[in-house]
Amino acid sequence: MADCADPGLMLNDFMEDLRRRAFEEKLPFKGVFELTPRCNFNCGMCYVHLKPEEIPAAGRERTAEEWIELARQARDAGMVELTLTGGEPFVRPDFRQIYEAVCGMGLLTQIFTNGFLLDEETVQWLRRFPPYALRITLYGMCDETYEAVCGVKGGFTRVLQSLTLLRRAHIPTYLVATITRENEAELGAMIRFARGNHFPFTYTSSLVPPVRGASADAKAHEVSLELPPQEEIERLRAENMRYPKKPLTDFLLACRNYRRAFWITWSGQMQLCAFLTEPAVLVCAEPGGFLESWHSLLARLETLRQPEACASCRYERYCDRCPGVLYAECGASDRTCDSFCRKARRTFAIYGP
Repeated sequence: MADCADPGLMLNDFMEDLRRRAFEEKLPFKGVFELTPRCNFNCGMCYVHLKPEEIPAAGRERTAEEWIELARQARDAGMVELTLTGGEPFVRPDFRQIYEAVCGMGLLTQIFTNGFLLDEETVQWLRRFPPYALRITLYGMCDETYEAVCGVKGGFTRVLQSLTLLRRAHIPTYLVATITRENEAELGAMIRFARGNHFPFTYTSSLVPPVRGASADAKAHEVSLELPPQEEIERLRAENMRYPKKPLTDFLLACRNYRRAFWITWSGQMQLCAFLTEPAVLVCAEPGGFLESWHSLLARLETLRQPEACASCRYERYCDRCPGVLYAECGASDRTCDSFCRKARRTFAIYGP
């Protein structure tokens, strides 16, 4: 009897082939719609959060009709995957209108949310329009930590209820965490919780300065860059599959968005990712507006060059540089700064020869 191929692996191979072809043909395969800078949380390190009264000074939120028309044009230009994020997308009263419309276009749609607003009725609604994936950010393992990080009471209890409802509804859900000084002691508990409940889980301790008018003090919440204990270093080395990387002369090629993905901010700016705010192109929902902006953005991105110092740096193969993070941390994509390079030196100390 012939072996049957794993359908999951076949789908992954198919999607990777589509992404490769999108890169070659410069097609907008994946998009992110940042629907709002508003959020029901008030995290001290958030790079994008604005209060409603702060929004007019920074721009204008796009209407549901504008987002729906942009999604339609992007789909016609080649978009297959769409992520809806914020801020917190569920704070928009018209979020369901936007979500149902893009699902009806046949797009593989995922939602980034903090999970706090997902009550039983909302989860039952999601069952009728299942997302491709739903990502919830986990900020700790108790209500006290959620209050310290997010400024809300009862946060973990509410999110735990949401996760229980999502699991019962068989909605594909994964967890991410942003590790800060306030919750770093609970990282181990987060990992155990995710594994015990069969939620895929990733985390980062990288915090970036605010953009688009936000004013958070990310550095005040950043965890120490001191080396972990030797026992942890040995564990990390045993599990290492990332370093050293291949030498990289064009940092744009390190970006999985380049030539095949885009990010549209809440105020209508099309850019490469969340953090690379220059170059950016204002996109409108008028006929042809999306495609014109896409080609304009590509042309401007192709002029970017990585910092000259990176070519001869001994830590180059242990550096996670990309245009967006360099721009956010150093103020420009073509220069470095000590706070950024310190992370590469730390990575080399852990994984290097």
